[in-house]
Amino acid sequence: MANWTDGPEYAPTERPAAFETPPMPPLEVPPVVPNPAAGAPVTRPVWQPPQAATVPLDALVPRSGLDPRSPTAPFTTTSSLATAGTAWGSAHSATGTLAHPGWTPDQPLATTAPVNSSATRPDQTSWPAPTEAAPPRALDFPPPTQPPVFPQRGTPDWFAPPVQGQRRPPDQTVTVAQMWQAATPGLIIVLIVGALLSPLSVVMLGVAALLAGRVRYRLTQVRRVFAWSFVLLAVVGALSLFNNDLDLEAAWSVLSGWAQLLCWAVPLIVLLQVGAGIRANEPPTRP
Repeated sequence: MANWTDGPEYAPTERPAAFETPPMPPLEVPPVVPNPAAGAPVTRPVWQPPQAATVPLDALVPRSGLDPRSPTAPFTTTSSLATAGTAWGSAHSATGTLAHPGWTPDQPLATTAPVNSSATRPDQTSWPAPTEAAPPRALDFPPPTQPPVFPQRGTPDWFAPPVQGQRRPPDQTVTVAQMWQAATPGLIIVLIVGALLSPLSVVMLGVAALLAGRVRYRLTQVRRVFAWSFVLLAVVGALSLFNNDLDLEAAWSVLSGWAQLLCWAVPLIVLLQVGAGIRANEPPTRP
């Protein structure tokens, strides 16, 4: 705890009456650490030659039997073909005559037998005419396409089977007869009967839903159209029953009217779906 010896700000406001000896023994006095610089000269020492006689340095090293070399003498090297003379002399031939001058860097290389001599050149008129046909023209290959982009490691596409690099055929023209045959005439005829006869529209729509399994293109989309049609009829029938106080005759009349409208719309949607499948060259489903 701080006391008045730590500074005037810790002095008590009242003067103590007496000083008491603390109950704890005093701390040990740490030993004195010697100073490493004790006894060092104050001024920097100056080198002086030895006062007494000393042995020469060359007498301390045993002689190897070689003549001593003067440090003032230049070094000597052994010249060779690569180091003789100057750089110009190394790049030029030192030997040569007036007929055959020495080699220079800008001089062409000479061969042992002249290849352009007219004496060794055969007579071109004695050559036989070519019997083979003219060389084929260069093949017209398509320009290189962009390399395929591989999926990233660990993604779902990485574990999927590779996509077959087949060229997609162009879309073909679809006729009404093709759509009629692909949608099956039985399905379209049943829907036309339901569209013309309102009392039979609900029954004809149900029969058409059973015949929808014979459609040859986009069977899933066609079945989805019939499913939404029956959901709409179920909602309309439930609302008509509650509005007419559970009158079945009135509810059936309302339900037949909505079913007649669906018998007009469903065949058009089915024909459009089948035509889109044929145009996209999709494979037909098994009948």
